[in-house]
Amino acid sequence: MDQDIWQNILDKLEENINPQSFRTWFSETKLVDISDNELVVKVPTQFAANYLNQNYTDTLGEIAYALYKQHYKVKFISPPHYVKNNHNRATDYSDNRVMVNTKLNERFSFEEFVVGRNNNFAYSAAKAVAEAPGYTYNPLFIYGESGMGKTHLMQAVGNYVVKEGRNCSIYYTTSEEFTNEMIESIRGNKMPEFRSKYRKVDLLLVDDVHFLSKKEGTQEEFFHTFNALFDNRKQIVLTSDRPPKDIPDLEKRLVTRFESGLLCDLKNPDFETRVAILHKKAEPENIVLSDEVFSFIAESITSSVRALEGSLIRILAYASYNNLNPEDLDVGTVRSILSDMISEQHKEITLDTITQEVCLAYNITMPQIVDKTRRQQISYPRQIAMYLANLLIPQLSLKEIAEYFKRKDHTTVIHAKRMIENRFREDVSFRSHIEQLIKNIKS
Repeated sequence: MDQDIWQNILDKLEENINPQSFRTWFSETKLVDISDNELVVKVPTQFAANYLNQNYTDTLGEIAYALYKQHYKVKFISPPHYVKNNHNRATDYSDNRVMVNTKLNERFSFEEFVVGRNNNFAYSAAKAVAEAPGYTYNPLFIYGESGMGKTHLMQAVGNYVVKEGRNCSIYYTTSEEFTNEMIESIRGNKMPEFRSKYRKVDLLLVDDVHFLSKKEGTQEEFFHTFNALFDNRKQIVLTSDRPPKDIPDLEKRLVTRFESGLLCDLKNPDFETRVAILHKKAEPENIVLSDEVFSFIAESITSSVRALEGSLIRILAYASYNNLNPEDLDVGTVRSILSDMISEQHKEITLDTITQEVCLAYNITMPQIVDKTRRQQISYPRQIAMYLANLLIPQLSLKEIAEYFKRKDHTTVIHAKRMIENRFREDVSFRSHIEQLIKNIKS
């Protein structure tokens, strides 16, 4: 009877959220206790428990009340023994099949990864996968622009498993290398060996899967490799420069499989995270710079983690060539050293620039977006514009935003913000669309 309560709640929830989100977060849940109007639900990892407690308890409580007219509080737990006891069920490691790809870079560890607001979700997901490979977030799909740390996180999963001393086979490759190796195997009549190599690993790490675009033969082979591993609960970790839906000419069946696990995006690090990254990268190279110089670099180099690392290498080379102590370099000198790397300041963001960009994206006019109409093709872009105004111009009050869009009061802005935030959290494709709008506005 207790399990029926939870199943009924899940059935209702499934009607109201993205199917991918439901599969990722709720397929492995189990009700373990009901007491004092509290539903205690067990999940595979602490990461999942934390995420669900932060994002779904209110929604589930509302569904429970609608079904049973009773105020239930939903609490997600992950007992320490839960992952441990189920670990062998997830991945059947074989003692006589131990293989670790030598292409794993030992520097790419979780300890060396600088965590910030831009990457905390992806970091936590990767750590959870490393602790229980094959059990829950499978595949793990990490995407983001070049230089954001995708390869670092992916290889950190492999290095963590190696460090733990588990008897399992790990293989890291790129989709380009996979393609080239497949072609050579076809030419040499060695496809059985090729398939055996990739389909019998316990942990497969594939970088840059967007390279599969337009390669029909490779996609066919990778599809069957994916299925063979997934069906045997072997862990798959993939990276790309964009979400699966946005990879051109990628077969629908591959898109579906890539989206069946957990999708995590890596964004540009904020200022505080960039400073932390600079300190982390400088430490092993014994690069000592003043706080003012670190702050200047973090303010000026905003494109990627890789660019930050490149700036330090250039500063070190300059100091070494001129027989100088890096600590003695001032901001003016560093500005000169990095002159061609320093990005231009973003243009000033105003309500007009935001609205113009949204209108352009949705093929409507400025007068239309502030019109009183409630038609979906107008009201929806208006909600997006309100959300972006609140996000990108924090000094503006909700009342000022409402007045600009000719709304009666600030509650309209609050509603728009809530609507867009909910979809942003649930819909990966929509999230990518909003992020592109923000880039266009800032450029």
